[in-house]
Amino acid sequence: MTARRALPWLLLAAAVAVDVSSEVPHPRRSTPPEPIAASSAAMTTPSATDRFPTARGELVVSPLEHATVLLGWNGLAIYVDPTSPAIDHAELPRADVVFLTDIHFDHLDPVVVARLSQPGTVVVGPAAAADRTHVDVVLANGEARDVRGIGVTAVPMYNVTRGPAPGLLYHPRGRGNGYVLDLGGTRVYFSGDTECTPEMKALERIDLAFVSMSLPTTMPPSEAAQCALAFHPRVLIPYHDRWADLAPLEQALAGSGIDLRARDLYPRAEQKRREAVVFCEKHQWGICRDRLDEARELDPRMEDRPDVRRMRDQIAYAMAPYRIPM
Repeated sequence: MTARRALPWLLLAAAVAVDVSSEVPHPRRSTPPEPIAASSAAMTTPSATDRFPTARGELVVSPLEHATVLLGWNGLAIYVDPTSPAIDHAELPRADVVFLTDIHFDHLDPVVVARLSQPGTVVVGPAAAADRTHVDVVLANGEARDVRGIGVTAVPMYNVTRGPAPGLLYHPRGRGNGYVLDLGGTRVYFSGDTECTPEMKALERIDLAFVSMSLPTTMPPSEAAQCALAFHPRVLIPYHDRWADLAPLEQALAGSGIDLRARDLYPRAEQKRREAVVFCEKHQWGICRDRLDEARELDPRMEDRPDVRRMRDQIAYAMAPYRIPM
């Protein structure tokens, strides 16, 4: 082929290459933001929702996502079950203390533990966790220890009846720990993944309790209410509650004196909903629907909101002419 005859083909190939390249998305950051702030940032995080007085200054509570919680107290940044993407924010501090409750992916993320660690970080967990990541202080059920001025007691967390198959439990007794943390006289309980156990009912003088409540792996809110009424924490925050309807919990605790505080432990779901609003306003119905579906996966309760139902109706109406009969 002569150079003159080859030229049009070369120009066409170049045009196709340019057109195809325009469809390739821009490269995204392969590594999410890494927490780099000082421990003092735990006292001022934008996710902070609750503050409690203690004998050693204020305790600042920041529920981050699902089962991940950050506590700021006495100059320390204290993480419970840190995972990604819950800690993918540069403004979050590195950890002084990390508590791990169990080995499941939504409680133990070895990469995140490493990213949060700094010289002097103390990681506390059960022996099963120590098989998967570095643990400085291994605690068995019932053991107590002082860690960086925090009084720590490991509380059994386990399933009584629920499991993936007959004879199997999602969380066998002895493998994981819940924790009671004594922070300058203010006692904070993290249940971990558990059903309502005799050990939970027997807890005493709990100022703040984080109690997991989602089926099938832990317990429904109605069962969590039974335990809460037994050990009577001053404040109760549901967590690990992605699929839970909290109405039965609210009804059961009404008039009990327990201060029930529902917090947003699925902030990415709200972010996806806001993105859906933008795309629906632009009449980009397919993308709007995709964002709503992603939000539903993160927090199914969002589907009951009037604004979400309205967007679903708009999408169905707008896309109806394009449906292919089956």
